[in-house]
Amino acid sequence: MADVSESQGKLKLGALADSATAHFLADHRGEGLTIEAIVEGLGTRMISDGLPLHRVAVNLSDYRPEVIGRAYAWTRGKGIEITDRAYTPKRNEAYWESPIRIIAEGAEGLRRRLEDPGAVVDFAITRELRAQGATDYVAMALVFSDTTRHFVSWTTDRHDGFTTEEVTFFDLILPLMCMRLELAHSRRITEQLLTTYLGSDATRRIMSGNIRRSLGEDINSVIFYCDLRGFTRLTDTLQPSEVIGVLGEYYDAVGGAVRLHGGDVIKMIGDGMIAIFPITDSMEAGRVAREALDAAREARLALESIPPERLPDGVDRLAAGFALHVGQVTFGNIGSRDRLDFTVIGPAVNEVSRIEPLTKVLGHSILLTAAFANLQSGIDVKSLGSHALRGVREPREIFTPD
Repeated sequence: MADVSESQGKLKLGALADSATAHFLADHRGEGLTIEAIVEGLGTRMISDGLPLHRVAVNLSDYRPEVIGRAYAWTRGKGIEITDRAYTPKRNEAYWESPIRIIAEGAEGLRRRLEDPGAVVDFAITRELRAQGATDYVAMALVFSDTTRHFVSWTTDRHDGFTTEEVTFFDLILPLMCMRLELAHSRRITEQLLTTYLGSDATRRIMSGNIRRSLGEDINSVIFYCDLRGFTRLTDTLQPSEVIGVLGEYYDAVGGAVRLHGGDVIKMIGDGMIAIFPITDSMEAGRVAREALDAAREARLALESIPPERLPDGVDRLAAGFALHVGQVTFGNIGSRDRLDFTVIGPAVNEVSRIEPLTKVLGHSILLTAAFANLQSGIDVKSLGSHALRGVREPREIFTPD
């Protein structure tokens, strides 16, 4: 069992104004620390305040679709470790064996002394920490201003555990912890929600204050458009919940491929999706084109690879049509005074959406415009002739990867 060195001294129990931990939490000097930096700062500064700290862990709610919570644990000599708690429709065994449940149900705190042979070790985490040499475990509720309840715990490996004065210090420092963590958590949740619904680029622009109506930025990019095959038939034959499940599988396959290759999903409307692959340097246009085409190919393969058991009865496989174009789009805020949408518009967007339906007519699942085919990308293409597009004055020559 490790001991904290005598040089760290005893806890300075004077006014909180003398505490390095309190200074760190209260005076941010305009610096917006992340949650990770706050938890790591708590660990190092509490040790400098004389606390025999082995570990400090903070558990906060999370608002990503597949995650319900995230734990940030700092351990002396190891640094910080982040663990996500996956969302499940029902609370699992890990939750019932966790002190988080006790706090979530209304307890203000709990303590488990781990050193004695007959110590109560009723949680998985306390059993794990005891095996690592921990002697005392203290947990308290972090109650934010919106009444949501979160969780912080402290662990020591010093013989005899924490003193009464040290536990009192945890209680005194709690309001400052809540204040600082809530600020960082609120910003992260805002970014997570915006990214989930709007995409990463739009989120970056909105968070930087780009929220004025009718303001847009012209961007040269590859435009990626896809549409699910047979969607009308699916909506006529399946239950609404089954249709939503099919769309989830579809967008996982297509959206995952787009993001993997550097694209940004801009809009999902029904079964149609538009994404862009920005071209920031003309010398990079060929590489961006290859990434976009690879995304279409991988999305097509991912759709074909969805196991039948994940699809409703009567749906054997999913397929989609893909169209790729390159041109200038306007990316910005469009809408009414009190309801805006961050989206892309322009002739290039209209054109690629008119080309995708030709995948059914021409018998090729991926179609390319002449502008895309003419990029110095090294992609071998085959012409499928010129075709009239609805709303486009002149016929357009259409290509497919050869």
